[in-house]
Amino acid sequence: MVEFSRRTFAAAASLLPLLPATARASPGASWSRLAPMPPNPTAWHPAIPVGKPHWRQLGLAGPVAGAHAGHLIVAGGANFPEPAKTSNRPNALGKVYWNDVFVMAPDGSWLPTTFTVPNSLAYSACLSTARGVLVIGGEGFLNGPNGSALAQVRKFADVFYLRYHSQRRAIEREQLPPLPRPLSYGVAGIVDEVVYVAEGADFYALDLDRPGDGWRTLPSWPGDPRSVAVGAAHNGRFYLLSGRAQTSAGWQFYRDAYAYSPRLRSWRRIADLPWCVTAGLAYPTADGLLVLGGDRDLERWNLIQERTALRDREPKGSPRWHEHNDVITWIHDHHTGFTPEVLRYDAARDSWRTTGHFPGPPPATTPAVLWREHPVVVSGEIRPGVRTPVVWRLG
Repeated sequence: MVEFSRRTFAAAASLLPLLPATARASPGASWSRLAPMPPNPTAWHPAIPVGKPHWRQLGLAGPVAGAHAGHLIVAGGANFPEPAKTSNRPNALGKVYWNDVFVMAPDGSWLPTTFTVPNSLAYSACLSTARGVLVIGGEGFLNGPNGSALAQVRKFADVFYLRYHSQRRAIEREQLPPLPRPLSYGVAGIVDEVVYVAEGADFYALDLDRPGDGWRTLPSWPGDPRSVAVGAAHNGRFYLLSGRAQTSAGWQFYRDAYAYSPRLRSWRRIADLPWCVTAGLAYPTADGLLVLGGDRDLERWNLIQERTALRDREPKGSPRWHEHNDVITWIHDHHTGFTPEVLRYDAARDSWRTTGHFPGPPPATTPAVLWREHPVVVSGEIRPGVRTPVVWRLG
């Protein structure tokens, strides 16, 4: 592992633009598949058939993903890799969090690498910058892969740049000041070299040109607290969309959306989404945002949560426990997937419209990546407990 000194790297990075361009795919552009994710190489537990002839990448939810110096970097992520055992079928490991790092070259091929990051990590907020992929928070385990049935998942306050040095053929990691609190499922965007992060009821900011000043806590949006929201920066504003929260009235899926202006230091509510896009993806475009995927099926979500609560009140393995667990399994197995429609937000008109459909199983819980100015969807979750190794590119 190579660590740049902050002073040396900051001097070089100051000569580069901080953010890539907005998505340049036209409304009529088509989707194409890139090479699928390689299999995880780390054989850390005998219940996972790493290295067997049939071993393939199942896909990763919540991976670290972003573009830097022409390369696509993907790290960490979480899945259920035990054969025939998914999120609610009895398994030894629970949800597995990984720490492998994959790098796609500019020509679209995956490099033969065995890189890792120190901790297993998923559900971070991720942003592509000229200084590296900015990774904010997340959850997982210290010191490598582990499973939620073996140890307690912990949330992280860590913030760092992750980058691939092609000359050294090495993954490099540069630490930034930690968040005011550990968090996962946060969303982030960069405006004028300041990164903004929203999660729960909190809204934070860090000046990436002056990281030593630390994080600032800013007034939050004029709406309910939420997690698993969608966020992006466009034309000098940070946008916060959708999300969900558990309230006294039960689970709420939100359609409201907000824009924060750093210049005015204020929020304003923008047009509500046609439906919630919790855990979806948002890309900045020339005139607004491109939003896709995510979950909007509140009825099914509440049914799963209700049955899970009933199951967890029973002794594990008892007949009543199995009865409730079988219902949850049935719901998951017959889940029809996430939102297929693709939305566009016109910032000038403050309006939403449907602009097509995602070409495959719609994704959730994966970062929105602009790679070579084109939207890319890297792996992700396609229904509860099920991931995909497919990598999509628009345009």
